[in-house]
Amino acid sequence: MRTGIIGTGNLSPKVLQNLNANDTLEIIGGYDIYGIQDIEVFDSLTDLLVLVDAVIILDILSSTYDVIAQVVKYGKHVYVENLSLCSKSDVRKLDFYAYEAGAVIQVGLKQRFYNFYQDLEKYTVTPRILESSRYVKFNKKSTQLSVIDDLMLHDIDVALKLCNGDVKSIYSTAVGVYHKDPDVVNTRIEFYNGCVANLSASKISNKEVHQTKFFQNNTYCSIDFIKQTLNVQSNSGDDEGSGEEWGVKTTYSQIKDSDGYVAMLQKEIMSFYQSITNNVECISGISQYLQLQSVTDKIKEQLERNFTTNA
Repeated sequence: MRTGIIGTGNLSPKVLQNLNANDTLEIIGGYDIYGIQDIEVFDSLTDLLVLVDAVIILDILSSTYDVIAQVVKYGKHVYVENLSLCSKSDVRKLDFYAYEAGAVIQVGLKQRFYNFYQDLEKYTVTPRILESSRYVKFNKKSTQLSVIDDLMLHDIDVALKLCNGDVKSIYSTAVGVYHKDPDVVNTRIEFYNGCVANLSASKISNKEVHQTKFFQNNTYCSIDFIKQTLNVQSNSGDDEGSGEEWGVKTTYSQIKDSDGYVAMLQKEIMSFYQSITNNVECISGISQYLQLQSVTDKIKEQLERNFTTNA
């Protein structure tokens, strides 16, 4: 697949080397790229687009509505790592343009590509109760860190994927303990299929914590994103276990890569390629991103009423 790259951003020499080593890609060149060798840089985005089938955008400053819309209107597929500069209205327009052009837009929701999901395929996942905790150590300079967009966003998307249902209601509250913006946020999401997700995130913790647990009929699962482990305790109803223990306990470990970003990007680009060649919906396409954005917007709206601060 003939591919172009827009923007520098996360395009390090190692990332470029990895993309060049991908047998499914032929890197034609880039646009708006600085300080990276071994790539032909085009002065015009149009000149690049006429030569490629798809583009990869790893730079948030290049991920504007105008740039992505121009690419899609040329009928080119797009992998864009971050859509935070696009409003919900912009994203919906991009979705419409992509549909008209027959183009694929994949968004960088890396949390959807953990090996844990492949391990969970051994089980029928129908959570009734889900709990997520994301705590980062306190830093006086972390006032620019958004508890929702930088911390809780990951867990909201995991909840949407695992609970696999339409959202019925959302309740969220927050408090600014040290900073003037939310330091701690708690959100409860109810789904029409009966699942309830309770999510907590904090940027003033004494230690790093990032876990998701869910409970369902005969099964309990716990994912530790820091230790990269998945623990499953399941009971088939055959009196498995002994003493105070119940069920069968299984632990799955995800191999840590020396550069986790590159490893995850590999999975995303392969999924992007497969969705194009097999004409199937993206694992992390526009529709999934719009659902995620809708939830975060509702949380932010509620925090305008349910937020207290020490200031």
